Amino acid sequence: MQKPHSTGSVQSVKKLASGPVIINAVLFQITWFACALGAAKGLLWPAIAACGALAVFQLQSKHRHPSDVALIATALALGLVIDSAWIQLGLISYATPAPVAALAPAWILILWVGFALTINHSLAWLNLHPLLPAVAGLICAPLSYLAGVKLGALAYQGDSLLISCALGVTWAIAMTVLVQVSRSKST
Repeated sequence: MQKPHSTGSVQSVKKLASGPVIINAVLFQITWFACALGAAKGLLWPAIAACGALAVFQLQSKHRHPSDVALIATALALGLVIDSAWIQLGLISYATPAPVAALAPAWILILWVGFALTINHSLAWLNLHPLLPAVAGLICAPLSYLAGVKLGALAYQGDSLLISCALGVTWAIAMTVLVQVSRSKST
């Protein structure tokens, strides 16, 4: 005999399919492509415009989550450290490596900002189980970076399997940190 769904679970699922959540997901996908394709073409303005639209929508008081601003700050710090480390380790080179070639490029930091704005919205399902952020980071991040490679936004500078494994482990940790920031600011 199955247990009936709790009211909270049903409401959580309904919230995940709401208009603002769908808009958040679509705006982030636009941001991702604007960042990757813009970088491949040497253009920063598409990333700024797309992420700006996401930020304007998501940071309105009626859509903003209490931890959104903290998530942006955390994501920027993580992005600067992680993506700069790939450069310093000689594992990844980024198209349009501006403003400083030795550090994570502006376009990927903008992408981190956009990603931060999904954690409480279109990626809120990551809060359903403590292991979901790590599993999602482990699987999805290497696929996302590989898509960036295919679009010309970045290039692997070594064994792609080794780099993918390093990306997965690093993003498993980063996703867990971001979801923890979200939870800590929600209470």
